[in-house]
Amino acid sequence: MMAPSTSFPGNIGFYLTLIAFISLFLFLAGLRVLVIAGGKREDRLGTARDIVERIVTLPSYVLATMRLNRSEYWYAGLLHTMILWGFLVLQVRTLNFLLDGFHEAASLESIFGILYTGFRPVMELFNILVIFAVGLAAFQRIFIRPARLSLNWDAWFILFLTWFLMVTDVFTNSFAIVLDRGDRDAFSFMAFGLANLWDAMGISKGVAEGLHGSWWYLHLFDFLTFLAYLPISKHSHILTAPFNVFFRRLTPTGVLQPIENIEEQEVFGVGKIQDFSWKQNLDFYTCTECGRCEINCPAFNTGKDLSPKKIMVEMRAVAESQMRQSIGVGGGEEPLKLIDAVGFDAIWDCVSCGACQYQCPVYIEHVPALMDMRRFLVMDEANMPETAASTLKQLEQRGHPWPGAAFTRTSWMEEMEFEIPKFDGSQEYLFWVGCTGAMVERNVKVTQALARLLREAGVSFGCLGEEETCSGDPARRLGNEYLYQIQAGQNIETWKQKGVQKVVTTCPHCFNTMKNEYPQFDGHFEVRHHTEVLAELIADGKLQVTHELAEKVTYHDSCFLGRHNDIYEPPRDIIKAIPGAELQEIEGQCREKGFCCGAGGGHMWMEESKGERINNARCSQAQSCAESCGSKIIAANCPFCIQMLEDGFPSVQPDEEKRLKTYDVAELLAQAVFGDGNGAAPVEAAAAVAAEGDGAPAEAETDA
Repeated sequence: MMAPSTSFPGNIGFYLTLIAFISLFLFLAGLRVLVIAGGKREDRLGTARDIVERIVTLPSYVLATMRLNRSEYWYAGLLHTMILWGFLVLQVRTLNFLLDGFHEAASLESIFGILYTGFRPVMELFNILVIFAVGLAAFQRIFIRPARLSLNWDAWFILFLTWFLMVTDVFTNSFAIVLDRGDRDAFSFMAFGLANLWDAMGISKGVAEGLHGSWWYLHLFDFLTFLAYLPISKHSHILTAPFNVFFRRLTPTGVLQPIENIEEQEVFGVGKIQDFSWKQNLDFYTCTECGRCEINCPAFNTGKDLSPKKIMVEMRAVAESQMRQSIGVGGGEEPLKLIDAVGFDAIWDCVSCGACQYQCPVYIEHVPALMDMRRFLVMDEANMPETAASTLKQLEQRGHPWPGAAFTRTSWMEEMEFEIPKFDGSQEYLFWVGCTGAMVERNVKVTQALARLLREAGVSFGCLGEEETCSGDPARRLGNEYLYQIQAGQNIETWKQKGVQKVVTTCPHCFNTMKNEYPQFDGHFEVRHHTEVLAELIADGKLQVTHELAEKVTYHDSCFLGRHNDIYEPPRDIIKAIPGAELQEIEGQCREKGFCCGAGGGHMWMEESKGERINNARCSQAQSCAESCGSKIIAANCPFCIQMLEDGFPSVQPDEEKRLKTYDVAELLAQAVFGDGNGAAPVEAAAAVAAEGDGAPAEAETDA
């Protein structure tokens, strides 16, 4: 059956239509390619090994939609996979359709014959699957209406075009069968069934020819409309997602990139779209607006202005606004400004927990974009919340973020029953105590417990004492990259001078920056979190865990140890090794799905802008879980988490007897190792501090 475009005047209309729509597609797509390519240069290929990993893993993320099909989103994942695969498979039929439009002999059906015919049932099956999936997607949007979805006309238009593409394909083929019967027609079983229906209805040849031509052109216009509309739709991710996944960051998600040659820069961070890298521009053109980032964001969930989905939409809107202005179709309107569009509060609401990035099926990097805008506000405009400004000032002047601290960096050593050695290069580990581990009374107990355990296990370690300064993490997350680089450089130089090879720390934030970000400045050291070291010492038999703790222990994952660095088992292994202890998970909100305590991104020292406090929300989750299972203890692995949890529990559970008691896993292990003697002291002291107040540092008349 010849296509209606192969003879005059249909051929002229076919060629003109094809040229017009394809030109429109290339123009619209080209404008967006220019925006993406106009971003700053950034090497995303990496080493040869990185390139191999990108190539090998791409099919599983794009074709198998591995990150999309997670259990909690099984319905949406199933629909998307059905539509994606149907769309891909039916591109064979679309290509055949277009080639047939030029000449029957050029079609795939003519060239491959029986091979193409044998593929017909597969294409028919996927036609049905796509039609069914579009129906289910429409049902979801009309009746289920998930809060995370953007229920706008753009999605409905794409769904209609997708559905109508399948319908017109089947109807076109059915009338082609009516007009030119063959012995292989039944291979296209759905079209074949309709063709038999048309014959049973007694449709004449002339009417069949007219209907075939009408459906043929409807199919052509539907496909070309879809193609031309795609670049300006949120569904442009069909084109950009494979590239975004391929060029994803392979380093841990908690890593921020440095401002190179910072002394020579005229602008710091990102204040306008042109300051983003090309990959960050690709991010906002890849956002599908699925909302998974949004509903898992602790800031959004507690009523803050931040929505990771919305910032991507706003960034794209700014780029589109500036693009229209540049080609003279802006209508005289002022193009949108980036910081105004995203919003001051939204930029500062981020706790850098990485939940948005873990949930994103196409590897969009929301946190680095927010941190880059934060850098601009701090270093270019000195525009930041008052609490952020005072913390940065404290960091710059005192080398730690705790104003009014009653302790020095060596106060904790004075209470020890043995001398804490000074690190001199002869020891295996530098024990990095950290600002909070040394200066906040509640966390001093954790520091002391770890020191006792290391000594008991025969680990060779030493501390820097007063030579220790801030790791730089708070400065970097609060947007002052310049201060961070000074502090990081100072620590790296000190460590090299003293011959540091291995570092152990109780703070996941220090751990993350020293392990993953110090190498950016030639600081290459083996950095380990204390839970890793303790779990290893237990496994090697160097710590004898003999005393019972007959308690159910609810466990809270810190974002910077867990989600950002994929360390989940060592803290759990420690709890499991304690006789009588029973590990309890906060179901649905643990491991990769853990909910932030609210301290990340510098929020340990900042007031929240609005809504419920994030730590209260997390405490409510933990308390509810604990009360259902009978747990009285919650264990953490981070000094910030311990403070935020202890501060939040009184608000969610006024009854102190029912309230969860917060400990670091090192404190629980110390009690299990030492029993009612030395080991019990840290736990009892921790409980006493928790009962007294909110875990905040003790105040003194003068700053330390």
